[in-house]
Amino acid sequence: MAGLSTPKRKPKSAVGRSCTQRSGGNETVCLLPAPVVLYLPMKIVDILGKTGLVADAMGQAYEFRPQQMEMAEAVQKALRSKTHLVVEAGTGVGKSLAYLVPLILWARDENCRVVIATYTKALQQQIIKKDIPFLKTVLGDFRVALCVGGENYLCLRRFDQLRMGDLYEQAEIDPLNRLFQWSTHTRTGLRSELSFEPPWGLWGKACREADLCFGRECANYKDCFYQKGKLLEQQAQVLVANHHLFFADMATGGNVLPQHKAVVFDEAHQIEDVATDYLGIEVSNFSVRYLLDNLLSQRTRKGLLTRLKVQGGEVHVARDLVDDLRLTAENFFLNLHDALKQETVLRVRQPGIIPDILSVPLTKLKDALLALKVDTLEEEQEVKAFAGRAGGMASAIRQNLDQGQEGFVYWAERENKRYRLVASPIDIAETLREHLFGRLDTAVLTSATLSASGSFNYIKGRVGLDAPTDLLLDSPFDFENQALLYISPGLDDQQAAGYQERFDRELMAVLGITRGRTLVLFTSYGQLRKTRETLRSAMPKLGILCQGEMPAYRLIEQFKEQPNVVLLGTASFWQGIDIPGDALQCVVIAKLPFAVPDEPLIEARMERLKNPFYEYQVPQATLLFRQGFGRLIRTKTDKGAVVVLDTRIMTKNYGKSFLKSIPKCTITDDREEFRKFFDGLRS
Repeated sequence: MAGLSTPKRKPKSAVGRSCTQRSGGNETVCLLPAPVVLYLPMKIVDILGKTGLVADAMGQAYEFRPQQMEMAEAVQKALRSKTHLVVEAGTGVGKSLAYLVPLILWARDENCRVVIATYTKALQQQIIKKDIPFLKTVLGDFRVALCVGGENYLCLRRFDQLRMGDLYEQAEIDPLNRLFQWSTHTRTGLRSELSFEPPWGLWGKACREADLCFGRECANYKDCFYQKGKLLEQQAQVLVANHHLFFADMATGGNVLPQHKAVVFDEAHQIEDVATDYLGIEVSNFSVRYLLDNLLSQRTRKGLLTRLKVQGGEVHVARDLVDDLRLTAENFFLNLHDALKQETVLRVRQPGIIPDILSVPLTKLKDALLALKVDTLEEEQEVKAFAGRAGGMASAIRQNLDQGQEGFVYWAERENKRYRLVASPIDIAETLREHLFGRLDTAVLTSATLSASGSFNYIKGRVGLDAPTDLLLDSPFDFENQALLYISPGLDDQQAAGYQERFDRELMAVLGITRGRTLVLFTSYGQLRKTRETLRSAMPKLGILCQGEMPAYRLIEQFKEQPNVVLLGTASFWQGIDIPGDALQCVVIAKLPFAVPDEPLIEARMERLKNPFYEYQVPQATLLFRQGFGRLIRTKTDKGAVVVLDTRIMTKNYGKSFLKSIPKCTITDDREEFRKFFDGLRS
C-alpha cells in the first residue's frame, strides 16, 4: 500500500428504522415515525394569493401569478380526489411552487409520502436548495429527503477492500488518497459532495452496488452512508428524486424508493424516453470488461478471485475462464464491429446478427463461481453477486441475438470504443398504465411543453394516461413586446447543392447583427462542426463556444461572462439551459428538430402508426421546438429574438403546428426589421 495515507476514520452514529410486517404476506412497510405534528388547515389562496404567506415572505419581490394559483388548486383537487392531472405551465408561471405547496400540505395532512421527480439535476437542486428552504419558512417544518441512486454513495466495506486489497492502479493513488481524506469527515458519503471528480473506474470500485450490499449483515452497517440516507427517506414526507430513479424503482417492483401515494413529474415530456431505457435489455463490451476486471484485473492481476481465502483448484479454473473470456469477448465485439461496417447505429431485423460465442462461456463462468469454496459470509455473497451478473449478461446476449421479446426493437451501436447490443420496448403505454398510473392514487405530469397544437393527446397516448384532468396555462410574460420571431427565407431545400454555404452565410448575417449573446441550436453534430469551423475562420472577433469542447456548466459560465460570444449546441442544449437577462438575446434554431426517421427506436414506433409523420414526428418535433424557443425569455424583463433558419416553417403545411405551439409574438422574414429590433435593444 505504498503511497497511501491512513488517517483514522471518525465513528459514525448508529442507524435504525421502524417497520411493521404487513399481515397476510411477507412485504415489510416502513411507516412514518410518530408522533404526528398537527398543523392548522391552510388554503391555497392563503399561501399563494395576493395577500398570502408567500407575498409576505417575498416582500417587494413578490408578483401575483393567477396561473400559479390555478395550477396549485388543480394539483390540490387531483390529490384529494385521487385522480391524475396533466398540466402545461408556460415559462414564468412558477410551476414548482404551484405543485410543491399543495403536495406538501397534502402529505402533511395525510401523514404519507409523496415524490417529486425531475429530469435535470439543475431543477432538482433548485427545489432542494431554493424552493424547499423558502417554503419551510412559509409553511412551517416538513420532512424532505433528496433521493439518489445507491451508486452515488461511498461504500465503506468496498472502499476498505479497495485499499487493503491493493485493488487500485498506480495512477489512482492520488485520487484514492483524496477520497480517503474526504471519507473521514463527510456526513453523507455522496459523490456530489466531492470537490474533485474521481476517475470513473476508481469510484466504481468504491461505491455502493445493490448486489454487493450486505445490508444488516455488513460489519459497516451502523456507519453506512447509504443506510443513513435510506433512513432519512423513510422519515421524509416529501421525496425529491429524478426520473431515472423513479423508473428504476418501478422496474424493480418498488425496491428503490420508500412507499409513496403520489408523484409529480416535472419536465414530464421526458418520461417516455427514460422509462424506455429502464425497461430495455442491453450488453456492452464495457460491462463485460468491468465484470471480468472485478474478478481478476487484467492490469493488476488482483480481484475477487485473489481475495478468497481458500485458493484451491476451483479458483484456478475460474481464473482460466476469466482469461479465456477476455479473448472471447474481444472477438465477439470485433464481430459486432464488422457487422456495423461503417454505421454507428444499425437496426437488427433478423436474429443472429453475429455468432453467439459469448453467452455459453459466461454461463460456465457463473457455474464456476458458484462452485468456489468460500470461507466467510462476505465471500459467499460476493461470489453469488458476480455469478448473478455473469448469468444476467449471458441472458441479455441471448435475448438480443435470438430476438425472442415480443414488442421490442433490436439494434447495435458503437460510440468511440464502446459497443452495445440493445433491445428496447417499442410502446410502453400499457406498462405505465398498469405499473404507474394504475398503482398510484395521483400522478401529476407537468412541463412548459406538453401539448402539441393545443392538445395533450400525443403525450397521453405515448405514456398510457387515460382520461386525466387537463390544464393548459399560458405564460404570464408579454411575448408580443418581449420577443421577435425572424424566419429566414430561402432555406427550405436542405438537400440542395450549396445548402450549407447558404446556411452559414445567413447565420453570419444574423450574428453580424446580434454581435454575440446568441445560442445556436443544431439537430446534428455534423452540421454544428461544419458551421463552427466556418464561423471561427470568417468571424474571428466573435468568441465561438462549442458543445463538447468543455463541460456544459463551464460553457454556460463563459457565455454569461462575455457579451461577444456565440454558443453552439445540440441535443441537451435544446432544454434545461437557463440564461436569464441580457447574456442571452438571441436563440437561433438551425432546423426544425424532427427525429431521424431511421433511428431504430423512432423507426419502430413510427411503423405502428397509420400516419407516422403527423401522429409522431410532427408532435415530437413541435415539443422540442417549443423547448428551444423557451430558452429565450426567462423573466418578465428579458427581451430578444428567436431566429429560425428553416423556411419550411412557413412553406409547409405542418409549419402551422410549430407556429401555433409558441406564444403569440411578432413574426417577420425581413432581415432589416430584425436589425431594427436589435438596434432597439442596444439603444
